[in-house]
Amino acid sequence: MSKKMLDTLVGFAQAVTNLLVLVGTYWAVFAIRAALGHPYGTANRLAVEAVFPYLAAFYVVLWLVYRLPAYYETATYEGVLSQVFVQLILALASLATSFVVRAFAFPRGLVATAFVLQVTALVPLNYALCRFYSRVRPKALTIAIGTGAAAGSTLAKQLSISTAYVVSSMSARDVTGEWIHGVPEGASLTLDASVPSPERDRILRLAMRNGITVQLVATVKETLVQKAPMKVRADHLMLTVEPYGHSPVDLALKRMLDIAASVVALTVFSPVFLLASIAIMLEDGRPVFYLQQRLGFRGQFFRIIKFRTMCHDAERLTGARLSKGELDSRITRAGRLLRRTGLDEVPQFIDVLRGDMSVVGPRPERPELAQKILEETPDWNLRLLVRPGITGVAQVLGRYNTAPEDKLTMDLAYIRSRSLFNYDLTIILNTLKMFFMPERRD
Repeated sequence: MSKKMLDTLVGFAQAVTNLLVLVGTYWAVFAIRAALGHPYGTANRLAVEAVFPYLAAFYVVLWLVYRLPAYYETATYEGVLSQVFVQLILALASLATSFVVRAFAFPRGLVATAFVLQVTALVPLNYALCRFYSRVRPKALTIAIGTGAAAGSTLAKQLSISTAYVVSSMSARDVTGEWIHGVPEGASLTLDASVPSPERDRILRLAMRNGITVQLVATVKETLVQKAPMKVRADHLMLTVEPYGHSPVDLALKRMLDIAASVVALTVFSPVFLLASIAIMLEDGRPVFYLQQRLGFRGQFFRIIKFRTMCHDAERLTGARLSKGELDSRITRAGRLLRRTGLDEVPQFIDVLRGDMSVVGPRPERPELAQKILEETPDWNLRLLVRPGITGVAQVLGRYNTAPEDKLTMDLAYIRSRSLFNYDLTIILNTLKMFFMPERRD
């Protein structure tokens, strides 16, 4: 049985087990109430039965969005956090669903108790299952190939972080027809983006002839041709790479999502505005907000709004430069807390309402820093084909210090996706847990 098939079967079994636990927690609450002498009535039971099918379907969606089937490929903390978020969102969804389906006898007290039981049961259960599976699951052997031995070794170290891989490395020039016959059965090759195109083509052909899977660290060109339709014209098979463009319906849905998410966020975080303003003024005086020029849609300038996290005239002597995270001496104590929680970004929802930004999109860059990045990454401006976002693929899947070219390919994958609206929902859900993972932003 192939590793992919095995992963699918184990994931399906895990999903079924999780759903059975969900059912069990709801009925456990009924049993606990009855044992305490305060049983729920028949109307309450019928309300739960009316709501549960919707919750089960929604749980499967959340389970896939938060990649719980691949728990074994994530850090323990991130996996646990994802599970807790899934159960929290499900608890809130149960209240909303009971209202929509008019199951008004749905017990509100059941939600909190069931949430506690679900977290208590599912976190250790899924952790144990995934730890066990990570031990018995056949490891994916891949050979990281770079322009030189050093580049291959660097890529191998990055891939080795995942428990799903056993990695070795080598230089592209050492990949020969004779060598490739010695590649272990089931192993794959991973080509770094720095390997020149002719060498990538040569190695790819060798691998295909010998039935070896190849993983390519995507270049900008490869990202642009993703999902390109194929046609035969004048006896040539052609890939049609069209300029960025999404349907008016998809763009309208995205804008509606932006407005709805911004209104909800500004309402929920309204207490933060008061508390953050007081903290900033007590420590370093006015102004509370920091306005900074950024590059927006198609290179237009706009002013981004953030809570001020640095001292006055922080760049007067140094000029524009990237922050060094926690080690940056310019950051105030209040600013450090705001940055670690991501709350310094909340005022940007005002930019979203004004239409300068979107909730999801490439991170808006400062013109001065963008110019420096352009000198090393000439295709950087391709990110300006959509409105910049508060969060995005590069922010969720990458890190603060991820290389600009890698961030660019992530952003281009988003820009060229078939449905921005669907992608936005996934990114927003995954962004929620970033508040509790400051190391991903530093």
